[in-house]
Amino acid sequence: MNESFVYFSIGSNLGDRYYNISKCISLIEKKIGNVISISSLYKNLAQGFVGDYFYNCCIKVKSYNSPLKILNFISSIESEMGRENRNSEEYQSRIIDIDIILFDDLIFEDQNLKIPHPRFHERNFVLLPLLEINNELIDPKSKVKIKSYLMKIKSDDSIEKISFNYLKA
Repeated sequence: MNESFVYFSIGSNLGDRYYNISKCISLIEKKIGNVISISSLYKNLAQGFVGDYFYNCCIKVKSYNSPLKILNFISSIESEMGRENRNSEEYQSRIIDIDIILFDDLIFEDQNLKIPHPRFHERNFVLLPLLEINNELIDPKSKVKIKSYLMKIKSDDSIEKISFNYLKA
């Protein structure tokens, strides 16, 4: 497999969210590839269910793994960190949540994985940290600049940017 750049969204709303995200990034670096960029943290309300606030961030990773192999690594990282019910259709609180948002300019669909992530363009808590890393990204599916999606969704004053000094956990 050739070198690829993969953008991940990472979120946590249980326990020590800051630590959970730091540990997750360390595990991604250990199992998936070299972490190139890390956004700030964004604190936001749970969406789609009642739960505690989330910390979210995005990272850019250089990897030589295929999308499905990365999905397997994600599942193992989430499981190792104590996440349960990854296959549930309902939104719920979770110690860690890792989504592949973009994988180079790949469009990929199978029963367990869709790239680009099918709802990333509807979520401020993904768009803000993603654009912080790279504000020139283009959605490979629509060919639209990703920053234009921010203008199409309602601004959310409840999202708070928090500096993130990542230290390997």
